[in-house]
Amino acid sequence: MVSKLDLLVVPLHRQDGQDQANLPGLLLAHPPRRAPRGRKDERLVLLLSIQGGMQMRPAQLQKLLDDMAQGYFQSQGSVTSALREQAERLNLYLYKLNQSQGKEQPAALARLTMLAVRGERVFLAQCGPAHAFLIGAGDIQHFYDPQTAGRGLGLSQTTDIRYYQTEVKEDDLLLAMPALPAGWSETTFLDVRNQKLATLRRRFLAQAGTDLEAVLLAAKPGTGTVRLMATSRDAEALETAEPARPITSKPEQGAQSDAPRSWEALEVPEASSRAAPAAQPLGEDATGASRGPQTWPSHSLKQGSASLIFDGLRERIQDVVERVGPRLRNFLLGMLPEGANFDLAPRTMALIAGLVPVAVVVLVAIIYLQVGRGQLYGNYMARAQNAAAAAEAREDPAEIREAWAAALANAQRAADYEATDEAAALVLQAQSALDDFDAIERLDFQLALFSALPDGVRITRMVATNRELYMLNSADGAILRAILTGGGYQLDEGFSCGPGPYGGYIVSALVDMALLPPTNPQGAALVAMDANGNLIYCIVDERPLATPLEAPDSNWGNPLAISVENENLYVLDPLTNAVWLYSGEEFAFVEPPRFYFGVDVPKLQDVIDIAVQESDLYLLDLEGQTAVCTFSDDIEDPTTCQDPADYSDSRPGREDGPQIEGAHFLQMQASDPPEPSIYILDPITPAVYQFSLRLSLVRQYRSESLLPEGVVTAFAVSPNRAIFLAFENELYIGFLP
Repeated sequence: MVSKLDLLVVPLHRQDGQDQANLPGLLLAHPPRRAPRGRKDERLVLLLSIQGGMQMRPAQLQKLLDDMAQGYFQSQGSVTSALREQAERLNLYLYKLNQSQGKEQPAALARLTMLAVRGERVFLAQCGPAHAFLIGAGDIQHFYDPQTAGRGLGLSQTTDIRYYQTEVKEDDLLLAMPALPAGWSETTFLDVRNQKLATLRRRFLAQAGTDLEAVLLAAKPGTGTVRLMATSRDAEALETAEPARPITSKPEQGAQSDAPRSWEALEVPEASSRAAPAAQPLGEDATGASRGPQTWPSHSLKQGSASLIFDGLRERIQDVVERVGPRLRNFLLGMLPEGANFDLAPRTMALIAGLVPVAVVVLVAIIYLQVGRGQLYGNYMARAQNAAAAAEAREDPAEIREAWAAALANAQRAADYEATDEAAALVLQAQSALDDFDAIERLDFQLALFSALPDGVRITRMVATNRELYMLNSADGAILRAILTGGGYQLDEGFSCGPGPYGGYIVSALVDMALLPPTNPQGAALVAMDANGNLIYCIVDERPLATPLEAPDSNWGNPLAISVENENLYVLDPLTNAVWLYSGEEFAFVEPPRFYFGVDVPKLQDVIDIAVQESDLYLLDLEGQTAVCTFSDDIEDPTTCQDPADYSDSRPGREDGPQIEGAHFLQMQASDPPEPSIYILDPITPAVYQFSLRLSLVRQYRSESLLPEGVVTAFAVSPNRAIFLAFENELYIGFLP
């Protein structure tokens, strides 16, 4: 679901105590008109800072960023792979540039921040010890990992990169910078939300100290674009908004859009001890006269990857033409028969003289790209083979896993450049070894529905029987039904279960649902609940039945999830720190609720889902921890809780504890015998973890093929072991072994 939020981008640049109007190394870009399907809804923000080495002029820095943006929007595949490709290309260019310089010249070292924006979701990639902060309504997230940050790009052929995903809401602020300024502290971020951008700009610059390179992104209502906020040196406020420019280039006919480009032939910056000339402020020309809103130059293929090769060769080619051209002309004319019929007009000779260097440049470019592609394949394949050999030779499980992970990463990168059988076999071998280490079972996920659900549908809850699938659409708070047919699941257009008036009751948007046994007296397939404590029984081919639950003494806070077990209804209300238990006779929950817990009450404010299996209640919180409570009516032996309970993880190199390393849990579901289990969804990986009722890890299930980008918004496991994953309005099905 694409959000109508603009990201307003404010450059923050201070040099030697002087505030600068713009920031060299910052680029904003929209996709070209004919971008691949996966890139059309994305926006790109790049922030590049290069220290040391020969001084790089602003125009050269701009060319690097232009080419990275073009390469990103031409790439296929996931966001992370597209970002990684651009980081690797930049790293290779800087590495070769450093290798070509003398030892007396300091090495060029780059810190790179890349932000790919899709709707409300932001994909962040950092190379080097860069920092980013997300300032939301309730907290501040710091995106920085000193253990894996590395020194930056250009020092080795290995590209260290860290990924993060987050969502932005209206009025959120996102700050990114290559290094923390000396003057910033915790107080810098106090009470910054809802401040004017001009005020924030002055505040961040004033507190930074003498130097600052950063970019501030503010989420505001708009049309889903990324816009650069242009400033004037004398202006007190930020007055104009300039949209990020589109990358308008496209590959020439017959060219391979996924061919890696190279900057190796880019003109080497001249050695200089002076700082690069300050870029002109947006809105002014070199004389200081106003020239209206800044317009970014249109980007074409000649200004992209090809220009990076042509620019470096232009002067050499011109010199070659001047020296060799006359001799070549005389040589060619000498080979022709004498006579007037072979006298060429001056305009023709001029055309030949112009085409010859162009042909030379094109030939050099083609050869370079092909050679560069093969060289990258060879480099990555050699690393992969070395890592695989190391894995076979080591004995420590942690070292073996680390070696196989390196083998897989390098073999995949090699396969990106040349799809050989050798690379494919090594990818398969390394992936299989890692799956064994991580208890991963790969499933064949396929589209589940005959027809896609409409745009705007966002499935956030699912439950399934052997032949039916029920989906809660959070966009309208109603439940959809799909039934299994001979070739897949078909949407039941006649099924109706959602908000509305039912007799004397008004049911609002539903928040959760639970299956009912088919023999229930109401004849309902399931029961659902809204945030006001109203129940609705969904009946196939009939109008639903609605009835309000009797509210607790403390009244309702914000009911979030329900579960039905042994004719009892469990309602999670985190706001009041309660789980309410309704004892049901024939699934009619008419009695007042009782507080589930005894003296031992866990903290529920961060709990996001529940599951019930016999007398045990499982509570999943935002940190991925699970509390397990065992119900008891005995006053002498009341309900007890383990909060949090430890997961048992027997995988090599793993430890038991309240969290599963690397997992981000969202929803949980209990399954019945013959193999009673607790299934928990990791929406980011994506994966579904299977645990025993004592929270011992059994295995995790992942797809053997690529799934849609983004996070899983809901999952379900049916009694006949079908597993469903929803990506908003896209639904996939796989089958457990």
